[in-house]
Amino acid sequence: MRNFKKFILIAIDTLNVDHVGCYGYNIPREPVTPFLDSLASEGVIFLNHYASDVPTPSSYTSLFTGRRGIKHGIIGFRNTSEEFICPTPLLAECFSQAGFQTGMISNLLYPCPWLVEGFQYIYPPGLRFQGGDAEEVTEKSIHWLDDHYQDNFFLFLHYWDPHVPYTKRGKDKFKKLFSPEEYNEYAPSMEYFERNPILKKIYELKQHFTGDSLDPRENLAHYDANIRYVDECIGELFHHLEKLKIREDTLIVITSDHGEAFGEYGFWDHYSSYRNISQLLLLFVGEGLPKGKKIQAYTQNIDVMPTLLEFAEIEIPPSLCGRSLLPLLKGERNDFRKEIVVNSDATVIQRMFVKDGYALVHTLSRRVWDHIKKYELFNLHEDPHQLRDISQQEEEKFKEMKVYFIDWLAEELGDAPDPLWKSVFRGGWMWGTFARLLGKEEWQKVVRKYPVLEKAV
Repeated sequence: MRNFKKFILIAIDTLNVDHVGCYGYNIPREPVTPFLDSLASEGVIFLNHYASDVPTPSSYTSLFTGRRGIKHGIIGFRNTSEEFICPTPLLAECFSQAGFQTGMISNLLYPCPWLVEGFQYIYPPGLRFQGGDAEEVTEKSIHWLDDHYQDNFFLFLHYWDPHVPYTKRGKDKFKKLFSPEEYNEYAPSMEYFERNPILKKIYELKQHFTGDSLDPRENLAHYDANIRYVDECIGELFHHLEKLKIREDTLIVITSDHGEAFGEYGFWDHYSSYRNISQLLLLFVGEGLPKGKKIQAYTQNIDVMPTLLEFAEIEIPPSLCGRSLLPLLKGERNDFRKEIVVNSDATVIQRMFVKDGYALVHTLSRRVWDHIKKYELFNLHEDPHQLRDISQQEEEKFKEMKVYFIDWLAEELGDAPDPLWKSVFRGGWMWGTFARLLGKEEWQKVVRKYPVLEKAV
């Protein structure tokens, strides 16, 4: 398998892998990801690829360091630069130190200033966090490539368009392609919101705040339209690579930071560690890679950094949590990781442990999600949306998974404290927003029922 001197890493923020055609999505009549699907036939897709940490700051920090959040210190949105710990160079630093030109078309510098290390050129679309649109990202990327296509380079570009607010993002020509009625059978039940008046109220206020619908069918239609918009723009970028005659010389990797929920199990947005949030798209496209290959092995986003560095013949920093995926890409092995572990510091604070098709979820703090137990067990083959906790029905498997999980955590942490408990102490993410939306009087009612929330604001 050949080496490369030109690299493009594309992140499609908030992309639920269940909405990608080459991963089996076929709900709406109109394809959502026709260009990505065509790329999958030319390259390699990883079918069981997960983030090590969610949401955005922790996921991208893990991607660019090759380390888990429990190692680099960034667990969620409430961490600061002073808490970031990384004794080794970040991905862009490794490329820059090896003489590559490095570019970043992303506004991650606002929530994650530590991620700019090693980037010689940075353009933040929209000049704000979550700003800009797919056309701006593509246009700026093309301009950068025009200046550097003859160089050895590493370019990171970042599309935000699938992220909320779904209604306000995207383009009308794509929204016309998808109708809410197409999702009648696919849209999740909102039963958990009907059972819990406080959860329902928070959901309604948040949707009103973003301008999105209370009906998951409408949100799904807008979401798919926005993904289709990004898909078309990525197609334009690839067309430009062909125009510059560098597509065959470039390794392109397409992934995401986390997925999205639309009401499943009482969640919306990306507030948990469940599979619909933590499983990611991972697609490699490049000359000499197997065409149309699908890899079943467990992999995580921390594995991307060492893989790119090995392709570039750059020394991989020591003591990373991630490992190069080249043995899988070359077909030298079929197994890789024995387990998947995902941390989440959001409205709930959780850790999910996946092994042999089962997922054990440990919720350290559940807040208003009364239906969630401290430990839950799911069979991902039979219940991929994680709606049925089977911890009581499969007691032996439940005990076995807890032993595996506790052993893994003890080995990873050593003598260090678990950073997720620090998140519990801080109160988690988004509760300040929810408190403002509810208003002082209503928020006090919520705090009286859930006293733990008093320190969350």
